[in-house]
Amino acid sequence: MRRPNFVIFVTDQQRAEHLGCYGDPTVRTPNLDGLAAEGVRFERFHVATPICQPNRACLVTGQQPSVNGVRQNGIPLDLDSVTFADVLRDAGYNTGYIGKAHFQNVTDIAAPERRQKGKGESLPDALGHSLRRQRTGDAYRWEVRRRWADNPDLELPTPYYGFDHVRLCIGHGDQVEGHYTAWLRARRGDSESLRGPENALPDAGITAPQCWRTALPEADYPTRYVAEQACDFLEQQQADTPFALVVSFPDPHHPFTPPGRYWSMYDPDDVVLPPNAGESVAGIPGLPASALTAYRWGLDEPDSHWPLTLSERQIREIIALNYGSISMIDDAVGEVMTRLEALGLNDDTVVAFTSDHGDYMGDHGTVLKLGLHFQSVVRVPLIWRDPHAPGAGGCVSRRLGSAIDLAPTLLQRAGLRIPIGMQGRDLFDGAPADPVLIEDAGIEVFRDGDAGRGITTLVTDEWRLSLFEGAPGGELYHLAEDPHETRNLWEDPDSQSRKASLLECLVRRMAELRDKRLSASARA
Repeated sequence: MRRPNFVIFVTDQQRAEHLGCYGDPTVRTPNLDGLAAEGVRFERFHVATPICQPNRACLVTGQQPSVNGVRQNGIPLDLDSVTFADVLRDAGYNTGYIGKAHFQNVTDIAAPERRQKGKGESLPDALGHSLRRQRTGDAYRWEVRRRWADNPDLELPTPYYGFDHVRLCIGHGDQVEGHYTAWLRARRGDSESLRGPENALPDAGITAPQCWRTALPEADYPTRYVAEQACDFLEQQQADTPFALVVSFPDPHHPFTPPGRYWSMYDPDDVVLPPNAGESVAGIPGLPASALTAYRWGLDEPDSHWPLTLSERQIREIIALNYGSISMIDDAVGEVMTRLEALGLNDDTVVAFTSDHGDYMGDHGTVLKLGLHFQSVVRVPLIWRDPHAPGAGGCVSRRLGSAIDLAPTLLQRAGLRIPIGMQGRDLFDGAPADPVLIEDAGIEVFRDGDAGRGITTLVTDEWRLSLFEGAPGGELYHLAEDPHETRNLWEDPDSQSRKASLLECLVRRMAELRDKRLSASARA
């Protein structure tokens, strides 16, 4: 029996609610809504860590950050890692990756200095780390954005983490590099005069930070490139060989620069803000001061990656532009799906759609990510359309799921066993779901590599519990009754028994997800 094809769409920094099929009353996403109407929409799919690079590693390896080692941005995925693409490729699949990968570092910025512990004579570099191989060198520099800007004709060696055909987009908004750079320069000799805030078209109506009206036309924007390259990959496929294609859009991640008609497609006045938009994080009881560091940094550095606390008007502006980027992505998805149909591949292709993490988008008066583990950041969309799944059309699953479950689900659908050490589970195995464990190194590691300020979270069917490394206090929310997380029950006398049981559940889940990659001999 022929194995199914796979097309996996991935967006960057998109909260689950920002799709029509997830209940957003304003954004228009007819193509993604159509996939949901033909398949299964997961209501409770979560990240394993709420930041780009590490959660993308979780999606392809099926492993927690503490196991695959990518615990924060700035740590590449080990080239020895086995991804779902490696397994599918070995089974005869043609494998392709179009768009943002972020398996390796995207800048050459040096990591914060680490400190050898204890007293006495300093150790030499070769022994200063307990692991000799630190994932450095030329083999781990293929996604450095500046390299492609300087030399857009770089030859990326393949397979790249299991993908034979790769076309990279590195960066966000209209400032993307990678294989996209050569494509854009071939089309537009003046491309550098059309990108970035210094070349933006005037628009006095938008005052929010990290927003500019790009002069880059729709036809030359990164979303357009990703769709075109995905369609080209499909054109090259043979009927007797299965394929797996990841189509990964750099949007709707900040900066917010949707081109052409997508810039003004939505009116900020029409945006419906989250019910907790007026509930500041500073007013949440029981939080240690360290939990609010990200929000303080955002006030000082509004052009960086930290969460931004903004006025209601500016939040509306950003959400409206975010909608424009999402609608452009939806149009691109529709183009790829139309090509699948025209090539006669649709009936043999499983299609999935997800995002690497969410965005506050007004939640608690903020936008972007980092900081606390609100559902807007840790819960992401997952749509799964399988043309051979009987009776699946339009189903809504409330099964808990994690990023580590995507790879095992793909492999099981392909009729392949799950590699030893891959920790996730098939989302369709019929067994009760596991609680979701979310590991987060915290933001202070970006300035101090030894900072002990991580956040560990457990999500169950009804509850979210979060612990803060090196600080007292915590978070406890009854999601079933308080879905917008406005009442922290950590110190609530009536919730102490529940907190204790969830803490035990967290410890047990951490024990279950320990590293089991290496096999021991029968006798020591």
